[in-house]
Amino acid sequence: MNFDATVGPRCLVTGGAGYLGEHLCKALVGAGCHVRSLDRVPSEHPGVEALVADIRDANAVRSACADIDVVFHAAAMMSFVGIAPRAEREAIWSVNVDGTRNVIDACRAEGVGRLVYTSSANVVIDAEILEADESAPYAATFVDLYGPSKAEAERQVLAANGDDLGTVALRPGGLWGPGRGGFMIAAFLEQLAQDRFVASIGDGTAVVDNTHIHNLVRAELLAAVALLERPKQVGGRPFFITDEERINGIEWFRPIAEGLGYDFPTRSLPGSLAYGIAWLSEVAYWMGGPVPTLTRIGVLKLTRGSSFVNHQARAELGYEPVLRRDEGVALHLDDYRALLEQLKAGS
Repeated sequence: MNFDATVGPRCLVTGGAGYLGEHLCKALVGAGCHVRSLDRVPSEHPGVEALVADIRDANAVRSACADIDVVFHAAAMMSFVGIAPRAEREAIWSVNVDGTRNVIDACRAEGVGRLVYTSSANVVIDAEILEADESAPYAATFVDLYGPSKAEAERQVLAANGDDLGTVALRPGGLWGPGRGGFMIAAFLEQLAQDRFVASIGDGTAVVDNTHIHNLVRAELLAAVALLERPKQVGGRPFFITDEERINGIEWFRPIAEGLGYDFPTRSLPGSLAYGIAWLSEVAYWMGGPVPTLTRIGVLKLTRGSSFVNHQARAELGYEPVLRRDEGVALHLDDYRALLEQLKAGS
């Protein structure tokens, strides 16, 4: 599907200066939409009207929603620790939950007709979950701060669906792609730069689903069109959005490591031991230590399988992946090499 200005035509992207937000802004400008970004730092993409404000400022969010047809709510605060200082716990909830409530209220106050919310597949993961669809219940327990805040925000967005405001929630897996700003690739390249990629974790059998940034952006635009054309059919529903590849979380990085000239580790750390180390690292962080490089949710991603089906997104949104791992890595490898050299140089 080729997109044009009817996607909007007037769009607001919250978190427009972030990784997903910048790619969304670029796609919307390319479609001919008027694009406004709301973020704590200005979007640098040409053709974007940049508003600088905090999502927690209800008045600023309402002002940003004035004369807007569709809001893409991508602003979020990420934290994958679960044992953290009180200030961090409160900040995560304030940004991800209270900020989302501000967006919903602003949409209603300003007559915005559509809201596309970027959620996470993590909202349903508290045990091994394989080939799950959207009937899976929300997780009952979490070991990080990000998951429960995204689950509560998603609940609010979907409950807000109605005749005056159509809403959907997209649930990507681990987000990856080109350039700076993507957590998943940046964290791995940092390990390579510091020569810390020396062992895998677990027995290598657990699989995960990841999501290329281009696949997610396409799904975002498809969701906006579906809310315009079929609001009764798609409104108030969540959709998993993945690359449709089930690969072990460590093995997934093999073509990047080897493509950059690194040997893939042959040693493996038992999952239970890694989890214990992660728990101690989080406790140390809570007591004033450094941000953990290994977290409990990170270990569980490598040792506890989680995969999802895109049947609902295919049927209702017209979604299908346009890039998967091998094609994407080949496309981005030079970019990763440049980022790696920058990390080694300390920039």
